[in-house]
Amino acid sequence: MEWAELSGADLPAVVDLAVRCAAVDGGLPVTASPGFLGSRYAGEGVVAVGVLRDGALVASGSVREARGTVVTGQVDPSRRGRGLGGALLDRLLETGLRRAGGLRVETESLTPEAHALFTARGLRRTFAEDVMRRDLGGALPGAVLPAGVAVEEWDARNRADFFAAYHASFADRPGFPGWSEARWTEWTAGDDDFRPGYSLLARSADGSAAGFVTCARDFLIQVGTVPAWRHRGLGRALALALAALARMRAAGEPEVFLDVNVNNPASAALFGGLGFCALARRARYEP
Repeated sequence: MEWAELSGADLPAVVDLAVRCAAVDGGLPVTASPGFLGSRYAGEGVVAVGVLRDGALVASGSVREARGTVVTGQVDPSRRGRGLGGALLDRLLETGLRRAGGLRVETESLTPEAHALFTARGLRRTFAEDVMRRDLGGALPGAVLPAGVAVEEWDARNRADFFAAYHASFADRPGFPGWSEARWTEWTAGDDDFRPGYSLLARSADGSAAGFVTCARDFLIQVGTVPAWRHRGLGRALALALAALARMRAAGEPEVFLDVNVNNPASAALFGGLGFCALARRARYEP
């Protein structure tokens, strides 16, 4: 085994390693893409290291700045169980702890072994969500909008109403971030993959926001229902009858993904009933 510093030139090898890990651990396909990994293994302030065996990359990790100091890493499935993950994590933590700001360890595909490793290093889990997937090739369950509800697509004129629906839907959830409208809009629609044509706002007869769904390419970002409209079928209708998924399928997308916080079992049950299956668990750990 040989330790080495990594740079942008090593990104293809990092991607190949991520593909091998994802084949075993699951997770969102994008997490093994050059764009996703490039933001973590290259750029200003990034420290990336790798472990080589006969010239092949078998482990890699990085320390970067992203509203604090973030540590992430991966080990080839064929090389696990030999202490390599612990050695990699120790090296990354040593680097991260020398930096100012809060430290966190992030993983896109949490395994029981990784959880045991993190807790053995004095880290505790502060966030987790399950990645779920649904095939769009088959028939979609039907759903009917509640009487008096109409929908409209995302555009510049109704972004504030989308935010109002988001805020009302999630303000009572544990860990609600309390973001401003500008920050939430940037987080939601600031990526090229955002799809305003899939993102739908439901209005009640008086014009007030009743619920919403926001979508990116092959991804349901958020689905929410304001408290007064809960338990009336609106969440299911927004996800299905309001054609968020049907619009994805019509555009040629073969599958759709979403994330559900582990502290939200009601949503997990809802989407499980709609044909979504859990693939992996994303998680964050902190000292």
